[in-house]
Amino acid sequence: MIPKEKINVLRNKIDDLDNQILDFLAQRFSISREIGDIKASSGIEIRDQDREREIIERLANKLAGKLDKDDIASIFGPVYKISKRLQKNK
Repeated sequence: MIPKEKINVLRNKIDDLDNQILDFLAQRFSISREIGDIKASSGIEIRDQDREREIIERLANKLAGKLDKDDIASIFGPVYKISKRLQKNK
């Protein structure tokens, strides 16, 4: 297989993974909305920095040697931001 064909095969795999990532994010955000409903009806604050740190630590331990903790935090920062916005819109 020539390099261009190999690249196209790999890019197709990336496209498939991107689709899966978006599907999982949609599921995550749906759950975030549910959490927002519970927080709103219970008077619980939206932001939970301890929970955010806990997630980053758990993922950093799981992916030790594969992905840097700072990179994980950079990926999840926007996810947290969207989740909090969705929770506030309840």
